[in-house]
Amino acid sequence: MDVHANKEDIFIQPDGNANDPPTDKDSDNAFNPALYLICGPLLRFTGLVNNTWRGSILIVTDDEQSTYTPIPSLTLSKTTTPVTDLKKLSRTGKPLSFKPATEVQRGVDYSTFHGEGGLFRPDSQPQPQSQPEHLLDPTQFNRDNEDEEDMFKVDAVQIHTERGVTFWRFDLYIPQDTGAMQISYRINRSPCAQYFWIPAVMENMHVMFHSCNGFSVGVDTGLFSGPDPLWRDVLRRHISPSNPDDKDPSRNTNNKNNGRPFHLMLGGGDQLYTDESRLSSPNFSRWTETTSLAKLRSQFTNTMRDELESFFLQRYTWWFSQGLYSVAAAHIPSINIWDDHDIIDGYGSYPHRTMESDVFKGLGGIAWRYYMLFQHHVSPGAAARGVGSGSGSGGGDTAETGGNDGSWVLGGSTGPYIAQVSRSVFVRLGPGVVFLGLDCRTERTRSRIVYWETYNVVFERLRREITSDTKHLLILLGVPIIYPRLSILETLFSSRLMTPLKALGRIGLLSPALFNKFDGSVEILDDLDDHWTTRHHRTERQFLLEALQKLAVEKNIRVTFLTGDVHLGAVGEFFTPSSSERKHHVRFWKRRDEPSPQKEGDGRYMACVISSAITNKPPAGKVADILNRVDRGRTHYVGERTGEKMVSVFGEDVDGRARRNRLFLPRRNYCEISDVGGGVEDGGVDGTGEKEKATGEGLDVQLHFEMDTGDPAGWTKGYNLHIPEFRGND
Repeated sequence: MDVHANKEDIFIQPDGNANDPPTDKDSDNAFNPALYLICGPLLRFTGLVNNTWRGSILIVTDDEQSTYTPIPSLTLSKTTTPVTDLKKLSRTGKPLSFKPATEVQRGVDYSTFHGEGGLFRPDSQPQPQSQPEHLLDPTQFNRDNEDEEDMFKVDAVQIHTERGVTFWRFDLYIPQDTGAMQISYRINRSPCAQYFWIPAVMENMHVMFHSCNGFSVGVDTGLFSGPDPLWRDVLRRHISPSNPDDKDPSRNTNNKNNGRPFHLMLGGGDQLYTDESRLSSPNFSRWTETTSLAKLRSQFTNTMRDELESFFLQRYTWWFSQGLYSVAAAHIPSINIWDDHDIIDGYGSYPHRTMESDVFKGLGGIAWRYYMLFQHHVSPGAAARGVGSGSGSGGGDTAETGGNDGSWVLGGSTGPYIAQVSRSVFVRLGPGVVFLGLDCRTERTRSRIVYWETYNVVFERLRREITSDTKHLLILLGVPIIYPRLSILETLFSSRLMTPLKALGRIGLLSPALFNKFDGSVEILDDLDDHWTTRHHRTERQFLLEALQKLAVEKNIRVTFLTGDVHLGAVGEFFTPSSSERKHHVRFWKRRDEPSPQKEGDGRYMACVISSAITNKPPAGKVADILNRVDRGRTHYVGERTGEKMVSVFGEDVDGRARRNRLFLPRRNYCEISDVGGGVEDGGVDGTGEKEKATGEGLDVQLHFEMDTGDPAGWTKGYNLHIPEFRGND
C-alpha cells in the first residue's frame, strides 16, 4: 500500500543550483524519459566475488514529475580518458559544475542555501558521450541497441514507494580486468556522466573512511562553512591525487596512493544527524517534555509515526542530495554501518525502562526503515526477512529486489528494542584485504553491545572467508574500542549524588541542556555508556579482543580497527607488553625477561584508528587536553597478556608548531587507507611521536586534518601510520 503525504515537506530543502525547482514533467528535463530526482544517485559496494565487482545505484524520484514508461535505466561503459572534473547531476539530469573554493563565501553553510549563488552552477561545456570499449559480459546485462552498441543497459528495480516518491535500484555485476578500470554511467540518457573506479584483479582497494557526517543540534554551522570543506579535499584527492599543479601544502609526495582514485568510501556511523526529530515532530516533541512515568505509558500513535516517517524521509533526501557529499556519494561506492545519530542521540544506551517504551521502540523501527532504504538500497519489507529481496511489510515494497548479495552477516536474533536482526557487513576488498563492518547498534543495550550468538555467526563467517592470501582484516566499529578511561565520571553521573541536581533541572533552576530529554539523566552519561571501555562493556570488550587475537594467529592476519564518534583524531594500539612492563605490572608472566616481539611478529598487535568528524564540530582544545592528562599515554592491560595504550602521533600541529598534547587532535578529519609494498620512507610513528621507518608490506594509513577551520578550500595536513603485516607463521 502506498503512503501519501504532502510532498512540500520533501522539496523544501534545496542545495543551491543543484536542486532545480519543480517543473513540468517534460519541460527542460535532460533525462529521456523525464525524471525528477529527489535523491541520488547513491553508489553502494557489496563485494568482490569470483573476480566480479558487485554493487548498486539508488535513485529516488518524484512520481508526479517523472515518466516510468519505460522504467528508468542506465548505461555503463569503460572509459579510457582520465576524468579530472567531476560533475553534479541535477534533479532534472543536467550537468552542474561546482565552484572553486575562491568563489565560495567563507562562513556560509550552503547545505541550507536557497536560490542562486550556491556551490554549483550550470556546466558551460556539457559532457560529450564517452567513447566506450567492450567491457561488460553481455550475459550480465541487456544490450541497448538503440543507441551506442558498445554500451550496456541496466534496468532499474522498483523497490519501494511512499509519499509520492519511488525508490529505484540498479544492480551492477562488473567483471574485473587485469588493470584498473574507470566506469561511466548515465541515467535515462542524461548528458551528465558519473564515474567510479574498479581495482584490478590483483589490486587491493584504495579506501577513504569517515564518520560523523552531520552537525549536532545547536551548532553554528556557518563557523565551519557547513559540511563541504573536507569533502572538497576528498574529491580533490580522488580525481587528481598526483596533479603537479595541485597547491595542497600537505601533499605527501612519498604516499604510495598517488595516482589512484578512491575505490571505496566507508561510513563509520552518523552518516546524518536525525536528532532534530524531537523538534520537527510536534507529537514526539510533546512526548519528550512529559514526565518520565508518562513517557513509559505513552503509546506510539499513528500520527506520531506519520510525522517521524515524514521527517526521516525529508532528512535523508535533503542531506544525501546536498553539497559536495552528494558528488562523492555518486562517484565513490560506499559501505555504511549505523550509529546512534542515525536514530537519535544515545539510542540503545539509556536505561531499559526508557528504551522499552512504545515510543522509543517505534522511533528505532522507523530509523531502521530508512537506514535500510538509503544506506543499503533495500526495501524495508525485504530487509525485515533478512534476505534483502522481495515484497513485504512496510507498504510500497513492490518487487523482488535482488538484494541478497551475500555481504550481510545477519545476527542471531532480533534486537531488544528494534525488532530486526542486526546486519553486519563482510566483503573482500582485494586479494589481501577483507572488511567487517560490525553492527553495534541494533542489539545494543546499556549492558551489552552484540549478542553472543551473533559473535558466533560473525567469527564463523570470518574463519570461512579468510584465505591464505588474506593479510589484513579491517573492522569498522562506530565507537572507539580503545579510549581514555573515564570511570570517575561514569560513577559520579550515575550515582545518587545527581538526584538533587536532576530535581533542580526539572523545576528549571539548572539549565535543561545539562540533562537529556528522554530519562532526565546527565546529558553526557549516554555517551559514556556507549563506549567499549565503560564498566558495563569491559567483559564483552575483552572477549572480542581475545577472540580476534586468536583469529589473527590462527589465520596469520593483521587485525586493524577503524572507529569514529568522538569528534577528534587519535590512534591506539593493543600489543604484547615489553619485558620491563611485565616486571612492574604483570606478575603472572612466567618468563619476565622474555623479549617483546616486534609488531610484525606480534599476534596481539592491533591498531585502532580514530577518525572523527568529517563534518561535525570538534571538541574544544581544553577537552582534548583533559583527555590527554587522564590518559598520559599509560599502558593498561586487557586480560593477562595484552597491553593497550594511546599512541603519540601529533607531535606538531597542522601549522607546524609543536604540541604538548600528542595523543588527541581536535580538528575535523577523515582517513585514507591503502596497501603498500616494501618499505615506505614516511612510514609511521613510534611511541614518542617521532617518525619511524616502515619495514615490509602492510597498510599505509593517513589521517587528514583540516588546516584552517571554515576555509572553503578544505586544505588538510596528513599524519601517517604504517601497519605491518603479521608474520607470526613465516
